[in-house]
Amino acid sequence: MTNNFNFIWRNFNSISKDELYDVLSLRQRVFIIEQDCLYEDLDYSDQDANHLLLYKDNKLIGYSRVFSPGIKYDAASIGRIVTDLDYRGKGYGKGITHESIQFLKNNFPESDITISAQYRLVDFYENLGFETEGNVYLEDDIEHIKMTLKSK
Repeated sequence: MTNNFNFIWRNFNSISKDELYDVLSLRQRVFIIEQDCLYEDLDYSDQDANHLLLYKDNKLIGYSRVFSPGIKYDAASIGRIVTDLDYRGKGYGKGITHESIQFLKNNFPESDITISAQYRLVDFYENLGFETEGNVYLEDDIEHIKMTLKSK
């Protein structure tokens, strides 16, 4: 991962129209078009999230949204973790996930962190300390599994 990048945190009220457009475009390109998955990305959860935007050379290349405990799960949670296709395999996804974890640990130090991970990415998340819970399930016709990073 090169040094010419910038993490930006926004809540829904502070995200600019251009930033929101960048986010929705990236999520659509990856989750709907690239993964050939028709699902309703605009789920009315963005209003309850904090949003992590990763810009490199003024282009949004990565993103995640994080939630306080009690919104998506009893624990704090991370969702919509995404890296632009052209920037994968360079450590940006790991950086986004680490930054998201740190945000939640700083704001909710007693809470576990839960994700609904695409099953094909289990090893990636296990290497970051997450543990699988339960069985594989279909979410929008893609295999997922609940994973948790324990607070202690």
